[in-house]
Amino acid sequence: MISLDSIGPILAGSARERAKQAPVRLLLAVVMAWAMYAGGMASWIPVWLATALMVQGFEFWAMAPFRRDRPSTGGLAVGLALMSTILMATLFGGMAMIIWTTNHPALVTLAALTLAGGLLTNVASGIGSRVLFFIGGGPYLLFLALMPVIKLVQGDTRGVAVMTLSAALFAGMMLNIYWRVYHARQAEVRSRAEAERRLEQAQGAMADRAAMAAIVSHELRTPVSAILAGAHVIRDGKLPEKREETAELIIDAGRLMTGMLNDLLDHSKMEAGAMAIESRDFELGELVRDTARFWTAPAAEKGLVLDLAVDHDEAVWLRGDPYRLRQIINNLVSNAIKFTPAGVIRLEAAAPHGDGQHCLTLTVVDQGAGITPEAMNRLFSPFAQGSAEVARTYGGTGLGLTVSRELARLMGGDLTVKSAPGEGAAFTLCVDLPAGQPTQANEGFEGSAPTLTRRIRVLAVDDHEINRRTIALVLQPLEVDLATASDGHLALSLLAERAFDVVLMDVNMPGIDGNETTRRLRGSDGLNAAVPVIGFSAGTEAEQVDACYAAGMTDWLPKPLEPKQLYDALHRATSTADVVSAAGGEPGTQAA
Repeated sequence: MISLDSIGPILAGSARERAKQAPVRLLLAVVMAWAMYAGGMASWIPVWLATALMVQGFEFWAMAPFRRDRPSTGGLAVGLALMSTILMATLFGGMAMIIWTTNHPALVTLAALTLAGGLLTNVASGIGSRVLFFIGGGPYLLFLALMPVIKLVQGDTRGVAVMTLSAALFAGMMLNIYWRVYHARQAEVRSRAEAERRLEQAQGAMADRAAMAAIVSHELRTPVSAILAGAHVIRDGKLPEKREETAELIIDAGRLMTGMLNDLLDHSKMEAGAMAIESRDFELGELVRDTARFWTAPAAEKGLVLDLAVDHDEAVWLRGDPYRLRQIINNLVSNAIKFTPAGVIRLEAAAPHGDGQHCLTLTVVDQGAGITPEAMNRLFSPFAQGSAEVARTYGGTGLGLTVSRELARLMGGDLTVKSAPGEGAAFTLCVDLPAGQPTQANEGFEGSAPTLTRRIRVLAVDDHEINRRTIALVLQPLEVDLATASDGHLALSLLAERAFDVVLMDVNMPGIDGNETTRRLRGSDGLNAAVPVIGFSAGTEAEQVDACYAAGMTDWLPKPLEPKQLYDALHRATSTADVVSAAGGEPGTQAA
């Protein structure tokens, strides 16, 4: 059952259309008055014209609330508007029937055209609702069906069958036209709504991008300023006693920039649906303790206590993505330290077993100022801070919590928060993970720089001079024999002329990139066809890394290059080369 309130919102279009039809109806009333005069009913003309004006005036008044900028939706207003529509159709349809009974050829034609015109006008005014069409067009359809009946009552049976068939065909044609127009209109309305929705999304995305650009620009200036200031101090030789402290400042600023860029990259991956979750075995207690150990010193520097509570005495092995779990915990603990002026930060971990899985729960509780209801509404929105004051005081891109919740949901869990102003906050990660198998920890090469058994020959290939200078600076403690190349063509020329022990290959270069350069090297029969190639790039997607190995690279590192990671990769490469050499080959040459 359709209520009057549901019809109200769609009466606006009908009201405006019927107002446009008013002059035509008044002209039709005059024409019908002339027909009445011709049919010998002149005495009824004043009554007819007065009634037509009154009904038209009533309709104009009843439809007025729906022609406003904010149409009325009240039940009484809707009822009056529908009543005026029925009265109008009944008045003109009834007069058409009276004229029809005269049997005058011209007047009969006028009567038929009046009914046809009434149906057509209701197609236009009722296009937004089938209910409105049948309310306004129903009387005309009824009078159309009565036309052959009136002829039978008058005793005139000539052509009644043809008249009946014609009336039925005309009614069917009008209904068919209305149905097609109605569905076309509905499709147009849906398309327009979809276009408006997409426009709003595009405008929102543009606003988000503008906010992102402003925030990232602002936030990157802080670490960049620290790096430049520290570099100037070291270059100028000022404050030599502060050199180590200045170097630590530069390192911290670089890691801050890397964290921001990682958040931006993760957010972009999630928006594109390209974020992948790994699955491997890890021990819960080890994961939590290692993460807590990392944050103990920053917490202590602020006078805070980082309390760890693992709800298991024995090792609990799980299978999931420990790297992403650590990323979530890091974000939560970092925020807790940032927003807690004094007191204790508690990291709780539990993974009770049930239904073949472990219900992993990680909770970070702080003693900060708490979160207001207004801030809670936008807490997980990208590039949003709790307030303008928070953004000015603590900085940040506002992506940490957004990325953390999306990672939790990608794992099949969720990240929730409970807080009240003045009572701190508790962030809880819940995710179901299957049981894992105990594995042996893979200890990598330790130490800031390896001690090499011989002086190795390294070729560094990168199109940016700053990157080549950075690699040279990082490799300086190893006292390697370093050569550099600015593109793939120059690298291949050098590799054809002299033997190398290791090649450091930038993946993304103009001309021929690192992958193509490696493929050409592997396809040659030169001195270095089998030399270890360590690729490095800012593209960390799995398919990009797989493409490097498919091209023939033996190892891969992400940008920015961490010295220890580069040292470890060189250690692996030279160890492998030495094994090959001991087996009868020569480093930098292809084994037979």
